[in-house]
Amino acid sequence: MPTREEIAAGALLGTFAGDALGARWEGSRPAPDRASRDRLQRSEDDAELVYTDDTQLTLALAEHLCDAPHVDAERLAATFLAHYQPWRGYGAGMHGIIQEWRKGTSVEDAATAIFPSGSFGNGAAMRVAPVGVLWADHPDTLEAVARRQAGVTHVHTLGIDGAVVQARAVGLAAGRGRFGGAELAELAGVASSDELRTGVEAAAELVDGWSADDDLEFADVAKRLGNTVTAQRSVPAALWAAATADGLRDGVELALGLGGDADTIAAMAGAVLGAAGGLQAIPPAWLRRLEDGERGRSYALTLAGRLAAVTPSV
Repeated sequence: MPTREEIAAGALLGTFAGDALGARWEGSRPAPDRASRDRLQRSEDDAELVYTDDTQLTLALAEHLCDAPHVDAERLAATFLAHYQPWRGYGAGMHGIIQEWRKGTSVEDAATAIFPSGSFGNGAAMRVAPVGVLWADHPDTLEAVARRQAGVTHVHTLGIDGAVVQARAVGLAAGRGRFGGAELAELAGVASSDELRTGVEAAAELVDGWSADDDLEFADVAKRLGNTVTAQRSVPAALWAAATADGLRDGVELALGLGGDADTIAAMAGAVLGAAGGLQAIPPAWLRRLEDGERGRSYALTLAGRLAAVTPSV
């Protein structure tokens, strides 16, 4: 089994790699037939792998958890603000929430200022990997912290539920050193909404189907599980890619094949597979090309060490 620091590094850099490799395919159609290899190859040919808002918010959350393992909503919002770079590809909703925070709107009020019923996007799920790593041995606390960090920006039941399911997936992968069909099926019992539960159950059914049915294509999987920015139509797809894959590279390739919100789906799959395999799961060629500016690869590795050193009380 990887060490706790290696698991943390795998989850953070798995998110980073999936996000950066998937960015150019955001908004694409599902790959024809099973032709996802070309997509991954074209992304791998980039001289530098640059992350989007998915990774930026993941690193910000990891930084916050090192100091506040149970999450302090106002402080977390301040950390998100400190990391925020608008050119990273944030959605309109998050841009709006950021502006509300800058005006002095409370976290509670800002979360419904843009979407009165709350957002059911996948933003709270795409960044939640550090929670899964930190609280892998304490699933009840993991779920509570996943909900708390989600509520800073996503107060809709589906947005929160997607974050909880994704966090538990990372926690299972971190604790067991694997993530397959059995783990995916287990997560159906974690989902509190019918939409997420149904999606996870469908994803578990498709894990074996992908290997057994040569006629099953990415378009079929995307139709059943989704490939959109909503939590209920992206988290199951990411977990299908993770559970079906033979390692991180294969998981990212499957995620890219689904198209749609490809960077986020690949980031979430990468987080799970990175947590399962640790830092050694990241292909060295990817690791070398991950951007390494002020908050790049080296910063993520430092954060992994800090996160692994946290021993919070339950």
